Amino acid sequence: MLSVCRIVLALLGALAPVQPMGEPDTPTLRCHLSPGRLVIDGVLDEACWREAEVATGFVLLENGGPATQQTECMTAYDSEYLYVAFFCHESDPSGLRMSHRERDGAVWLDDCVEVFLDPQHTHRTYYHVITNRIGTRFDEIGPPCPSPTSWDAPWFAAAHDTSGGWSVEIAIPFRGLGEPMPQPGALWGFNVHRQEYRLVERSSWSPTLQSFHEPEHFGHLLFVPQS
Repeated sequence: MLSVCRIVLALLGALAPVQPMGEPDTPTLRCHLSPGRLVIDGVLDEACWREAEVATGFVLLENGGPATQQTECMTAYDSEYLYVAFFCHESDPSGLRMSHRERDGAVWLDDCVEVFLDPQHTHRTYYHVITNRIGTRFDEIGPPCPSPTSWDAPWFAAAHDTSGGWSVEIAIPFRGLGEPMPQPGALWGFNVHRQEYRLVERSSWSPTLQSFHEPEHFGHLLFVPQS
């Protein structure tokens, strides 16, 4: 049963889907219901990705300026999974770092993408997943971080080389988050990040100040019906 707080947040999301009340500077990404299960192969060829709202304009953690190697992120969901896709623009793919292959290893030391989820919208704790160019997975609940033994969920990730960069697909089961399938209007804390090591660029969709691990600066993920 949803808490009173989550019901209120869902109603606010339904009334103001682009900018939730009281937080005019917080970016919001609409997450549409998918008409079917997605194949997690890193290839962004499903119709839902062509129709999805795109989070881009990633900014650098160090100075707040735009990343030169931009990233595009899209989301979708069905009755069991939250899907997150990335396209990472890269002008010199030969410089990609991808050395970590062990589950829950230091994947953040490779070129990688990261997803932060705050389903309860507490602005304090969050689920965090990372994957690199070869699909190695790291997951945790924070803070503190890193804490790889804090959470191990049955989620999936795959990456793929493509023209001008590389792409990623991630599927995170709602049961692994201890959450039911979100209903339209549900609002989660959400942020996505990228580490690009050739140019030492660490960039975020919703800007953070000193670290990616700042749930008070996450954006919003708004669940909406099928487009």
